[in-house]
Amino acid sequence: MFIVKFQTLIKQNFNKTLCNELVLDLPKRWEKHGDLIVLPCDCFLAEFWKDLPQEKFWECVAEGLHGKRIAKQGRISRNGYRSPQVSMLLGEDGWVTHVDNKIKYNFEVTKCMFASGNITEKIRMAKLNAGEVVVDLFAGIGYFTLPLLVHAKAEFVHACEWNPDAVDALTRNIHDNKVHLKCKIYFGDNRTVCPHGVANRVILGLIPTAQVSYATACKALKPTGGILHIHCNVESKSNVCCNINEGFKFDKQVNYEKAWQANMLHIERVKSYAPHIDHIVLDLQIIQL
Repeated sequence: MFIVKFQTLIKQNFNKTLCNELVLDLPKRWEKHGDLIVLPCDCFLAEFWKDLPQEKFWECVAEGLHGKRIAKQGRISRNGYRSPQVSMLLGEDGWVTHVDNKIKYNFEVTKCMFASGNITEKIRMAKLNAGEVVVDLFAGIGYFTLPLLVHAKAEFVHACEWNPDAVDALTRNIHDNKVHLKCKIYFGDNRTVCPHGVANRVILGLIPTAQVSYATACKALKPTGGILHIHCNVESKSNVCCNINEGFKFDKQVNYEKAWQANMLHIERVKSYAPHIDHIVLDLQIIQL
């Protein structure tokens, strides 16, 4: 158990005994990526820890958690890239490899997020029809691009991403998973770099809303139409209907000469963020009339 082992390490290395208040300041959860431990932001806040020799202290934390490198989370940056505010506390290299559903995700923890809470949606994407062409408008490090290529056996994925650090990780990941010949990365704003008329499906994996790219998604579909997977946050069950209505308004942004029809196929609940806030995915079928 971490608490008991850590108390022993503090006693052995600093001849200090932890009071109950300090025990409550220890982490109750953490992320582990190989030998790198990512701590939450709500631990080790007391001045007591700062008075200890820092390198030795963090070495004790690493030993107690069976790791070699330590990082600590902050808030997600509001810079358009959703970059994590993670600081390295022990070790200098923040690159890690996380294996999820037999897929290798390489990323730098201080520059890119790993969306561990989206596991059910990643599994759902991994079970889609084989042989399809897919556009991933917000590809990140490959959260959905990789399951589509590795497990769903997509014919080809056009992956759009504007965060240079995520593009770096995605480039590594498609090569590391040996699917680089079936994926093209478009670096930049998807509204300007996304190809038109190529996709059977389009993934709009941006929350709280991907509405800025509804028109881009429609233009990416093949002339006969296809399916949009639209991620969004809803504040309550009653708001699901409001979001569905918003989903049907997207066609007003697209100036097509021919008529189109949107059919709601499915609503998938991905996870809960907080009381009354859910992350859902709307599956919309777009058909040319």
